[in-house]
Amino acid sequence: MKWYISLVSLFFALFASGQRQLSASKCEETVLIDGKLDEQIWKSSSVADSFIQRRPVPGDPSSQFTQAMVAYDDFNLYVAARCFDDPQKISRVLSQRDDLNANIDNFQIILDTYNDDLNAFIFGVSSAGVQYDAKVYADNENAELNMAWESHVHLTENGWQLEMKIPYSAFRFPKKDTQNWGVNFFRYISRNREESYWNPVKPDFDNNVAQSGNLLNIKGIEPPLRLAFMPYISGYADRGADPSNPTSWTRSINGGMDIKLGLNEAFTLDMTLVPDFGQVVYDNKVLNISPFELQFNENRQFFTEGTELFNKSGLFYSRRIGVQQSNSVLFSNLDSNEELLSVDDSPQLYNATKVSGRTKNGLGIGVFNGITAPQQGTAFNDSTGLIRSLVVAPLTNYNVLVLDQNLKNNSSVTLTNTNVMREGSFYDANVSGLDFKLNTKDNSYFIGGKGTLSSKLYSTNSVVGYNAGMSLGKQTGNVVYRLNYFEESNTYDPNDLGFNTNNNKRNTEASFGYRQFKPFWNFIQATGNVTLSYQRLYSPDVYTFTNLNANLFGLIKGFHATGIRLDASLTKGYDYFEPRTAGRFFLTPTWLSTSYWFSSNYQKKFALDFGVTYGDVGMQDWREFTYNVSPRFRFSDRLFLVYSWEQELSLSSRGYAVAFGTPVEIHSGILFGKRDRNSVTNTVNITYTLTNRMGITWRIRHYRSALRYLEFFDLGENGTLNAVSYSGNDSEGKSVYNINYNAFTVDFVYRWVFRPGSELNIVWKNAIFNSDQNFNLTYGENLDALFEKAALNSFSMKLIYWIDYLDFRKKNRDQS
Repeated sequence: MKWYISLVSLFFALFASGQRQLSASKCEETVLIDGKLDEQIWKSSSVADSFIQRRPVPGDPSSQFTQAMVAYDDFNLYVAARCFDDPQKISRVLSQRDDLNANIDNFQIILDTYNDDLNAFIFGVSSAGVQYDAKVYADNENAELNMAWESHVHLTENGWQLEMKIPYSAFRFPKKDTQNWGVNFFRYISRNREESYWNPVKPDFDNNVAQSGNLLNIKGIEPPLRLAFMPYISGYADRGADPSNPTSWTRSINGGMDIKLGLNEAFTLDMTLVPDFGQVVYDNKVLNISPFELQFNENRQFFTEGTELFNKSGLFYSRRIGVQQSNSVLFSNLDSNEELLSVDDSPQLYNATKVSGRTKNGLGIGVFNGITAPQQGTAFNDSTGLIRSLVVAPLTNYNVLVLDQNLKNNSSVTLTNTNVMREGSFYDANVSGLDFKLNTKDNSYFIGGKGTLSSKLYSTNSVVGYNAGMSLGKQTGNVVYRLNYFEESNTYDPNDLGFNTNNNKRNTEASFGYRQFKPFWNFIQATGNVTLSYQRLYSPDVYTFTNLNANLFGLIKGFHATGIRLDASLTKGYDYFEPRTAGRFFLTPTWLSTSYWFSSNYQKKFALDFGVTYGDVGMQDWREFTYNVSPRFRFSDRLFLVYSWEQELSLSSRGYAVAFGTPVEIHSGILFGKRDRNSVTNTVNITYTLTNRMGITWRIRHYRSALRYLEFFDLGENGTLNAVSYSGNDSEGKSVYNINYNAFTVDFVYRWVFRPGSELNIVWKNAIFNSDQNFNLTYGENLDALFEKAALNSFSMKLIYWIDYLDFRKKNRDQS
């Protein structure tokens, strides 16, 4: 029997060297989307079958038989599939829309309508009827597409089957008499962690789109007028929004609209008018004492949907628009002796518009524009003792332009420009970047590079900076390697519309990896890599540090995953950022950090993730210790709970002393401190899915960080620390450097997608943010004290309705 399986596998491997082809059938009858596949069109259509595994055994036939078919009419693309299986073994786990996690059997179609081997649309459905759609660039899926289309799943004695009805307005394709598209079909069988494709996809090549087959003979269809309106109405009842009266309630009703308009067959205009982002989940706030700004996830749908082009270069950080202002602009309106005390809530986003698409010659064009209202703040004058209100950010226009040209062999070159224009005496900003990646014909080797120029434009002068880098290496096969060089000037600053933690650096990096994709011994697959990084400052051109990083990952039989990581500094380091004073550095000792993690099979009713990290810093008693435990309970196909506890202990660490108040005694030098820090993050996520269109998510997060200084030092000119006698107390005798910070948030969301593209959301948000000096309290005592504080509460309801112009067109046609 083994020789037979090997022969079949060899046949499929040989067959995989060419692209498979499938003909679509013209549909003249009405297709009822019920998953039963009893229409005549499905009895006569060409069939795509003989799926081949990508995982866990690349190149082997799928363990279960699958048949896929495609039909079309003047308005819609129809997809049908029969997924043969033992009905008792099929996963029936319910989930929210677009959540096809590791426990869910599903089927997907991938459409490369422009045959550029890089861009595609995905439409999928789970065995429980949950829809999934995404926009793809190479192997990067953005599941925020959320288009209006129909699907249905039907269980049979031989497995499960499905039908999809996808209107042409849900995706883009060129205007021509005969459409020949790239296509692939994907099936996932959760109990085996099996990924299989109709046209074989190699596990060592990240670009899945380039490995598609061909869908032929779609004739006589035209790209429709893509016009959809999504009006919304929302109502809020908020308590605690007014600090002067924390028990008072405020109420508001809002309304607005999103618009989608197809400018032609390739380009789409998306516009949001008077948007409402009040239901967006809370950020994971933490106590930040580093010299660098924190980056947060974007949760606003308008800025996550259809933004692949804008995010490709890394120069567009959408939270700059209406949420997280650049520090440069926040402080630019202060006098020399003023301190910024507070900043009002995020400024209102008046409107935002994006146009994106790709021509038949492979040129992607993206244009984004947004306008935000002014933002207020308060400042304290040290010399006069007065507090004044001021504009920290004026009326601002944000603009992004992206030109992305596809080249042969899945190569590309991208030009990105971001521009920020501010009203009044505030400065403007402009950033332009060019990125490219060139692959060899077989995609085994690559060379890439980037160059970016930033400008801050003041009334009397401008500040210009740049970065540039090159990389080359091998990216396919069992053995991969890469060599990088990157430098960034000390004046480079893209943060008015981008995000960059720090500039002023020169990095040289070499990495080597080995990947085993086929099962061996007790492993299903395994990877390992080693990276050596040598870093210098850009200005002055001085050495900073050399790091070694090594990773091992393994997927064990039984589908348990585990990994080991090693990080080490090979020499003492020169940290020019921690002192927060130009030209000064902190001489850091050598250090070694090791970590181990384990993740059990998520297919089980109970699963467990845990990890531990230990760091030994070569400076007296400085130690770092982190551990996390996260049990996962699937009580049923509807109810799922994930609990997570993470604790970070930093003992006797050294760093810049960050003050959270004004001390009586001001230290004249650069003050460092020896400190203990205990940070705990406690999170509960509960998901209860009522149907494949209706569900509840409940997320509770408590973050606590207690920071206590043990000793203070003055930073010497040679980077060493010299002990000083300094209390750091305020006028009440309390240290302004010690802090006990708490962030407690609750996000409760009920979501009902009552028709394609239309939904009702009911949200409760609760938050307590507090800082005090109770760092000696136990975790339980601290939590009890926290709940005595005033909380922010927000109850809201939002109704969104999808109105498609084509629906009216079809109704008029049917009536005539």
